[in-house]
Amino acid sequence: MSAAFRQLLRTITPSAVLRYTLDSVGICCAVTLFWEHFYTIQQSEGPSMYPTLNVRGDWLLTSRRYEHGKDIRVGDVVRYHHPSFLGVNGAKRVLGLPGDFVCKDPAFSTDVGAENEMIQVPEGHVFVVGDNLPWSRDSRNYGPLPMGLINGKIVARVWPPSKMQWVQNSLEPVDIQESA
Repeated sequence: MSAAFRQLLRTITPSAVLRYTLDSVGICCAVTLFWEHFYTIQQSEGPSMYPTLNVRGDWLLTSRRYEHGKDIRVGDVVRYHHPSFLGVNGAKRVLGLPGDFVCKDPAFSTDVGAENEMIQVPEGHVFVVGDNLPWSRDSRNYGPLPMGLINGKIVARVWPPSKMQWVQNSLEPVDIQESA
């Protein structure tokens, strides 16, 4: 081992060390730029989005293109800075966009529309809920979410490999002409 290390020290030049150092710094900068502005991978935690996302163990690919709510649609699963807990990210499905009317349900309830009270989502906000209503802390608790807190849209589950798939928008708009 020490003979190989001595041989390496004899053959390596200062310019080669500088070149490898600069290449390493460049790669780190490129990865950080990609990570901060294009895509992020983060582990899911908590039961609020079950069955769409597992309680623990799913690694999710988040597109940063949708930061601050840009091009978000009803039914998209967004990742956001939690308004109640500092340093915590949340993931919920968008139920209402600015100007939409949504049902105001009690927090942690399973009765959708039982209150028969509607609220209008204010400008610059979205209404988000978890897919697992009784276990979700969402807009029913803290109100409409400011779009400035959205830091991306979850586009795929990338781990475990057996469950790798795109995250689908399960809320499809109704075509009134086909229904009639």
